[in-house]
Amino acid sequence: MRFNFTLGLLALGLSLAVLVPTGAEGDSKNRGLTQEAEDELRGAGVDKYLGAFTPAASEDVGDGWVKHSFDPEYDQTGTPNGPVCIAGTEYSVFTRQGNPAKLLILLQGGGACWQDLNRCNLFSEAQEPPVGRVGIWDFDSKDNPFRNYSIVYMPYCDGSVFGGDNTVENDASFPGGVRHHRGLRNLSAGMDVGKAAFPNASTITVAGSSAGGVGAAAFAPFLARFQYGNNTHLTVFNDAGPIAVNLAAQDAVAARDNDWQFAQFYPASCTACSAFGQQTAIVDWRLENDRTIREAFYETDADATNIGFASANLPGFFDPLPPIIPFPDGLSQTDYRDLILTEHGALNAAYPDRYKTFIVSGDSSHTALQSPRFYSQDADGVLLNEWTDDFVKKRPFWSDIVEDFIPLP
Repeated sequence: MRFNFTLGLLALGLSLAVLVPTGAEGDSKNRGLTQEAEDELRGAGVDKYLGAFTPAASEDVGDGWVKHSFDPEYDQTGTPNGPVCIAGTEYSVFTRQGNPAKLLILLQGGGACWQDLNRCNLFSEAQEPPVGRVGIWDFDSKDNPFRNYSIVYMPYCDGSVFGGDNTVENDASFPGGVRHHRGLRNLSAGMDVGKAAFPNASTITVAGSSAGGVGAAAFAPFLARFQYGNNTHLTVFNDAGPIAVNLAAQDAVAARDNDWQFAQFYPASCTACSAFGQQTAIVDWRLENDRTIREAFYETDADATNIGFASANLPGFFDPLPPIIPFPDGLSQTDYRDLILTEHGALNAAYPDRYKTFIVSGDSSHTALQSPRFYSQDADGVLLNEWTDDFVKKRPFWSDIVEDFIPLP
């Protein structure tokens, strides 16, 4: 038990108090995205693939999951124009019925691919819904904040963190020589599936792990707003998708810009948004222009996977990426901690009530939502699943937590 009876009653009273319409959050005309922001996003083409693709087949695959498969839509040259994995193979999205008013949209992770670095999941079928009831997939656990939610689950196989829109040809380092970075198409197709399956969802969490966390923190919340409107209670949970970029690795930055072509979707008024700048800029812009969205970021400050990707293409660092463990020529734990605390700390400072972090120190593990760590990981004595529950239920004692530095041995 986290609180005694008296404090529990006080917390309940405060929780009810936040439901009273006050200020911008109580005025439906001032909820969510401003009209100007929506117009800018549509002008940039963020919504260009919404409504463009319909599943070719839907089938029950057991344990409540329904698989929705898309036709790659090959043209006469053999180029796929529909939702598709990086290797040109079929893309699928999965749904699971729960409370129709509550919806979890989960973007899976699986690395990234750019010129001369191929560390991404290639096929949708490699990431079909988990059979193990662990983490947020433990639907029987009373400690799972999402146990009764309806679910849209999107495998990740575009190599461009759900944001790319480009085909790269003649890449001798990639199997088959052609990379189809169709992240925005896949993401949009998944959002369409979600809207068709759960049209009346009013409490929505867009979440993602690793590469999926990057996608969840980038364009996915905008598509959720377009599909479900401003009156929904929209939250974003980024599970170890760093967003913060190591700008010293300029070759990697330039390769992602060239190969993924994601920067074309940034809104015009986001002057800090650039493929060559910090990608936290789009989160900042969203929080400024979406007046009721709330966002959470989980990370360990020695995350070996993210340190490895952030170090790729640095002078002296092995290329292509070696097994993802800390290397002398890559970022140190201190370097990575400084990067995430600087970028995500600035978001918390600017929007202290709506953007908060859960930063664990002295831990090199990567992601938690879909693992047993979701129930065992703590920071300063607070369990991650309880912190998440406070977040999604909008409790007033949801807090920003950054552990003091604990160096790894």
